[in-house]
Amino acid sequence: MENDKTYSATAAQAALDSVTATRARVAGRVKSPWWYHAGLGASVALAFTSIDVGGSMMPSGLIVGAVLAPPALAWAAARSRGVAIANPLNTPGARGLYGFYLLLLGVLAAVGLVLQIGFDLHGSMSVAGVLAFVLTATVSRRADDALTQDVRAGV
Repeated sequence: MENDKTYSATAAQAALDSVTATRARVAGRVKSPWWYHAGLGASVALAFTSIDVGGSMMPSGLIVGAVLAPPALAWAAARSRGVAIANPLNTPGARGLYGFYLLLLGVLAAVGLVLQIGFDLHGSMSVAGVLAFVLTATVSRRADDALTQDVRAGV
């Protein structure tokens, strides 16, 4: 059975232009608000500093900072911009950044814990938490920029 419709080059170009325009609109909305990056950094810093504080703060700080806050922030950011990205790690630009980020975050945690537990330097996890805040906010912004470029390019 043959296709009865015939398409012209003009109609095909119009369809491609429509796809490009839609991609540009979505790329403009995919960028996270400033408070998302700051909140994500603060949640990671909370997880680090709760280890330094100890006591009953440690498990609750870890749960809130590492488990509850990141998805809550992602949900709030998606609601505010009207676009939800199912898995931003699937984009090539963000994947490498997050791999490097997790490696550096692990090194920060290990150094902080060794200084805290091994050398009894109080406050080392808080310093690591401040560094984790800066690292998280910076990587989150850069990954957001990479995601925007990937969406605009249709990757």
